[in-house]
Amino acid sequence: MDLKEIKDIFKFIKGTDIVEIDIEGPNGKVRIKRGTALQQPENILQQGIASPAPMLSQKTAEAEKQVEKEAIVKNDNLKTITSPMVGTFYRSPSPDAPPFVEVGSAVKKGQALCIIEAMKLMNEIESEYGGKIVSIMVENGQPVEYGEALFVIEAA
Repeated sequence: MDLKEIKDIFKFIKGTDIVEIDIEGPNGKVRIKRGTALQQPENILQQGIASPAPMLSQKTAEAEKQVEKEAIVKNDNLKTITSPMVGTFYRSPSPDAPPFVEVGSAVKKGQALCIIEAMKLMNEIESEYGGKIVSIMVENGQPVEYGEALFVIEAA
């Protein structure tokens, strides 16, 4: 198939809810995938790429989670505990121990909330505020970046 035929097919499916199409003809075979409206299909076709759509569901989910995090943090009574380092987040001191805190737990200033492992060192992260845990922003065992939100606390 030549580029003009591929562009014509793409223009046709652009106006529909078709996300993926496979076409096989005497001159060859083509598979066209398209993602969401965030992509620019014309630019992709100009680059000569026939399969433009990468998996966007994970990026979309991450973006939605980030928006949710920002919405929670904007309340004045709510304080955010952020990661002081890059490492791996752990909610409990050992795999078989209960978590340091749960959503709804009352915490005091200086109380251990989690552990961040960095370069094989286990660093306890303490609460900067007294209050109640509103949200735990990171999953157990997940890597965290410097400044990433870990907990949201409703300050007392």
